[in-house]
Amino acid sequence: MNYAKHILAIACLSLSLTTEAQWDYGFEVGDIPVVYQGDTLDFAWTGGLTAPMWSPIDLDFDSDMDLFVFDRDGHRVLAFERNGDDWKYRPEWCYGWPEMNSWCLLRDYDCDGKPDIFTAQQNLNTIMVYKNNTVDPLNPQFELIVDPLTCEYEDAGGVSQPNVFCQYSDTPAIQDLDGDGDLDIITFTESATTLYKYEGQTECGLDMICTNRCYGMLAEASENNNLYIGEDFECQFNVVDPRDDEYRHLGGSITALQLDANGPLDLLMGDVTYPTIVGILLEDAYDGQDSAVFTDFNFPILTNGIEALDCQRFPAAYRVDVDADGVKDLICSPNTYLEVDDDKCVHYLRNAGTDELPVWDYVTQTFLHDQMIDMGRGAYPRLKDINGDGLIDLIVSNKENYNGVNDTPTKLHGYKNIGTLENPVFEKPTEVLADLTTFGIESAVPTVGDLDGDGDVDLIVGDEFGLLHYFVNEAGPNSWPIFEVNMLGVLDSDGVRIDIQQFAAPQLIDIDQDGLLDLVIGEKNGNLNLYLNCGTADNMSWCKYESTSFGEAWGNIFVDNVLMINGYSTPSIVEDASGMHLIASNEVGSVEYFGLVQDDLEFEYSLITPNILNYISGVRSSCAFADLNNDGKLDCLMGIQNGGLRCYYGSDSVTINTPEIEEESATDFTIFPNPGNNLLNWKSSDLNLEVKVFNSVGVLMGVFNKNQIQTEDWAVGSYIIVPTKTGSPVGPPVLWIKLEN
Repeated sequence: MNYAKHILAIACLSLSLTTEAQWDYGFEVGDIPVVYQGDTLDFAWTGGLTAPMWSPIDLDFDSDMDLFVFDRDGHRVLAFERNGDDWKYRPEWCYGWPEMNSWCLLRDYDCDGKPDIFTAQQNLNTIMVYKNNTVDPLNPQFELIVDPLTCEYEDAGGVSQPNVFCQYSDTPAIQDLDGDGDLDIITFTESATTLYKYEGQTECGLDMICTNRCYGMLAEASENNNLYIGEDFECQFNVVDPRDDEYRHLGGSITALQLDANGPLDLLMGDVTYPTIVGILLEDAYDGQDSAVFTDFNFPILTNGIEALDCQRFPAAYRVDVDADGVKDLICSPNTYLEVDDDKCVHYLRNAGTDELPVWDYVTQTFLHDQMIDMGRGAYPRLKDINGDGLIDLIVSNKENYNGVNDTPTKLHGYKNIGTLENPVFEKPTEVLADLTTFGIESAVPTVGDLDGDGDVDLIVGDEFGLLHYFVNEAGPNSWPIFEVNMLGVLDSDGVRIDIQQFAAPQLIDIDQDGLLDLVIGEKNGNLNLYLNCGTADNMSWCKYESTSFGEAWGNIFVDNVLMINGYSTPSIVEDASGMHLIASNEVGSVEYFGLVQDDLEFEYSLITPNILNYISGVRSSCAFADLNNDGKLDCLMGIQNGGLRCYYGSDSVTINTPEIEEESATDFTIFPNPGNNLLNWKSSDLNLEVKVFNSVGVLMGVFNKNQIQTEDWAVGSYIIVPTKTGSPVGPPVLWIKLEN
């Protein structure tokens, strides 16, 4: 790779963020009613849930406990206000939280009554802690206190100060285990078979000491969720280097609570490959160790319950007083977003007993979740009047629903607008809009339009293999569509099957203004493909357009991405009085604006606004725009990877953040030594600065907010360092060379 060109490309991206926005709309969170079987969904537009982590917190300082949710899938924040026996979704409380990765639990370490943030460094096995200084839920304030959290550890080699270890795929237990006024922590060790116990040493502080590497005197088998206790238990206290253990830890969750009104707090443990949680009773053994004496592999059947938890994969349990009766209940959710039951991911077990002797009543597998639009994995909306009644309907598909190995069907739903021009109301369907499963179509992305000139809308869907499939509407005009398959694998004008390789995301729109619907197709690689309709109004024909300058990448458009490799572009082109706006959603969740579509097909588009919604609601975004309430402004429905949708109304105030490169920031940033070897140091007077580091092939090495980066494990070569704030560049990239160690 030409490093100079790479640096120039990043610099050009940074400079493009300073371009004056030409988008005329702002957006605010909307709440269009969605009706299902006569009832209105309470939380239709939350975006769905996949792997939520639950923490109680009084967000509005009214002396009752609200719910904070961190979804591992997309690192999303959601907030629900307790309103008596009901809950109210509060999206306005979700803005301004620190960027959190992998996992997040809220725990009050400093005894000020405000739960603080415990979370992981990005994909690292360490813990960061943010102190909660918030006084207004609309303006959350958090101060990074420790990064990473360390402890005192003593072995045969003496006393050291290692990091508190927590595998980023795990969920630790963080609470006052011994009632001495400070937080303690239990995590799996590096080899996954035993547990670390870190005891707090200072009341209302974060001083930790590692007191046990075999807490509970129990061990988990490396190949399954079997536990060894009593005489079957062995513990190697002095493992030479557990990080080299061939049985690398895959994932575990831990919750501490009282199950039998006896002895120390007991444990609930989840394993990455199992749908159940194991209940473990602990007692004070004769040697003073907290020891496991009983295991309930079908929790809570043997520990005061009548029905075993069934969470399909890797459950984690969270203690929350759901019904406000003063007793902690359990909410259990998957601790991973892969191969989970998308429709049953929030299990509520009510505690009908006490905190000391709980009695478990399995209430539901869909707590709050059954009041959301959630398609499973991924959501791809389109807005169009599909039954000719003058009201805009919603068509939405998904990537998949996980029913089991090799059983991941996609589905297409049509939400009929049963409201009015000014007040839309969507009716959630009970049946699919088109049969895609029979034909093996997966990761379907829909688009609709009249392709045969008969006055009704027809359907094209793209799939994960990069192909397009054509369904004809047999219902006729002014009727709810009946889509029947017409062509699997749509052909171009040369009789060649249209194949854009992976994850075709089509949109039908008349790009060249000749009265015929053309095809703009996004794809995994992040560019947009253009196929012009060179047929007639009643007989479509697709002519592939290739630029003489940019090849298949129409307009030289490439959307933002995570690793500078993919992008998963989804076109969201929309027309209003000012023209046809070229918009595309992407892998990172932003909605990029490239200006108005030009008559010149060879025109090269530049990024004008990096995110017209001004906030990332979730990754793998897919947007649809239309004036849903007849106020002359475009509204937006956004699908995200979690399977749900977000709703935004067009607003008079444009609140687009277009970060500008401040000259002083660009000149105030330095890295040293350069060249270097084991350490990369950087400094700036801006204490809020972070850096993104890319290797020579554009792979993101990480985002760092510490001024010293350990690089001994990095390969020799060139790296590109980009100073950023809130994820956006604020200075030109710098080339750093790593020499031999």
